[in-house]
Amino acid sequence: MSTARRLAGPAVLAAVLAVALLVGSGLFDAPAPAAATRVASLERLVRCPSCLDLSVAQSNSPSSIEVRHEITAKVRAGESDAAILGALTARYGTSILLEPPGGGLDTVLWAVPLAILVGATTLGAVVVARRRRVP
Repeated sequence: MSTARRLAGPAVLAAVLAVALLVGSGLFDAPAPAAATRVASLERLVRCPSCLDLSVAQSNSPSSIEVRHEITAKVRAGESDAAILGALTARYGTSILLEPPGGGLDTVLWAVPLAILVGATTLGAVVVARRRRVP
């Protein structure tokens, strides 16, 4: 019996085993890594509709599962991240986002205390400088 014939059986067995492992691992039916990364990123940005301060990625509530399925379907349909977040915001309001968009009143609420702090610091520096000059 030749060496090639002796090695043919184990070689065929190894090839069948390798193909079975690849198919069983889900390598061929998994979504594209870019899509899976987008879905995971969006799930971390969206708040669970029925939980307090949990993202839909962290929660297993039925409403979170529904939102996760919606995000996955929209990513597979080719929608942009902004369109997906816009649709969720239109449906649930801005409270669905863990980091609400800035602008408008939010900017004023941050700018006013900052302006007061800068003004108070400047006024304090002027007062201290004038008192030091007086003999």
